[in-house]
Amino acid sequence: MNSKSLKGVDYIEIYVFNAFQAANFYRSVFGFDIIGYAGPETGLKDQVSYFLRQGSISLLISSAIHGDSSPSKFVVNHKESIKDVAFTTTDVSMLYETALRAGAVSILEPTEIYDGKLKITKATIATFGNTVHSFIEREDPSSYELPFYTPLRYPSNNISVGLENLDHIAVALETGSMELWKNFYEEVLGFYVFSAEDIYTDASGMKSVVISNPAETIKFVLVEGVSGKKPSQIENFVSYHGCSGVQHIAFSSKNIIATASLLQKQGIKFLEIPETYYENIPPALKKNLQDKMEIIRYSNILVDLEKHGYLMQMFTRPPENLPTFFIEIIQRENSIGFGSNNIKALYEAVEKDQQRATINV
Repeated sequence: MNSKSLKGVDYIEIYVFNAFQAANFYRSVFGFDIIGYAGPETGLKDQVSYFLRQGSISLLISSAIHGDSSPSKFVVNHKESIKDVAFTTTDVSMLYETALRAGAVSILEPTEIYDGKLKITKATIATFGNTVHSFIEREDPSSYELPFYTPLRYPSNNISVGLENLDHIAVALETGSMELWKNFYEEVLGFYVFSAEDIYTDASGMKSVVISNPAETIKFVLVEGVSGKKPSQIENFVSYHGCSGVQHIAFSSKNIIATASLLQKQGIKFLEIPETYYENIPPALKKNLQDKMEIIRYSNILVDLEKHGYLMQMFTRPPENLPTFFIEIIQRENSIGFGSNNIKALYEAVEKDQQRATINV
């Protein structure tokens, strides 16, 4: 596998019940711009889709137009969640053929897609659960646009949420499949193990492995539940989702406190972090952030010290009623890791929030 041909995440496609409503949710709450629309009238078959953009993040929000289409079947089984994590590449055919030789299952062979103005080459392979990876090769490597999307004349979004990049993607795996999917990314896509950590509480636990492409522009956090006195929150995700799937995506921000304040005003609820967490923050980090600690506590922001810096993280509650997909906001200050102390705090916060959610389902 020539993993150098993988440049980064091209877009994330989310299948939803109503693409128009969901796109406007991400626009009005998270500050994305809706820059394009595709559907049968533009040449896209079986679905409608809105193209959203903020910083270097591209989202496709798609829904079915009839009951036999792929988006329809997907949302019936998994509700609203991520279907496709697409990668930018310089050589689709080579990447696709190499992946198939390494054992990947084909969904779409390399196909030229041309709408009379814009041309890309796309191929797609199956991965965990019912999720797929598409490979996208463009004539113009600097472009992020896609064929069959017509520009929409929405005014530029004046909500300055400050999301810049896609930091990482967390995947909840069915128990016992961690090694399978770690090997898949290593052998099929040329990734390597960036870090690994296991977390245990009195009731359950999880195993986690961070895998990355060599350029470290694509990172997946693979997590697998471990049952104890009760099922882990990872196993609960898999149960409600119906199979392995993307548990959360992490967007980076240069000012997480400002992002938190705005999103809270927009009605977004964040996972509640216990007070004991903040009492145990290392003194050196407290000193470094002493003028911000009060707002950090109030906003339920996790902070963690690393060798050369620190990171701050916050996690939304699932936007749906079910305890499944959610969004992370992360700010890195000379930090490349994932906050060893934060991993356990997040696990416990999600576990507590799932208990709340299942009571209300």
